Amino acid sequence: MNDNMIIINTVNKMNFKEMKEYKSEIQTFISKELNNYSLTIDIRLSEETDKKTFLDSKEKLKIIQNSNNSINSLIEEFKLRI
Repeated sequence: MNDNMIIINTVNKMNFKEMKEYKSEIQTFISKELNNYSLTIDIRLSEETDKKTFLDSKEKLKIIQNSNNSINSLIEEFKLRI
């Protein structure tokens, strides 16, 4: 919220379109609930610059292994491989 403006960031075009359609209802509801009729709403489409796509299963596994050490134990115990 910035200077009586509520900014809603959406993650994709479909969400952006849906939020635009309901913008007036959302604004009315929030204004009524907060008893502040000077609020405005701005809907924006987020631009993800850090989005990483996985090239293969090995990369996915490395990320999972880094986030969960138990996975390494299971891989070793059951002698799993990709």
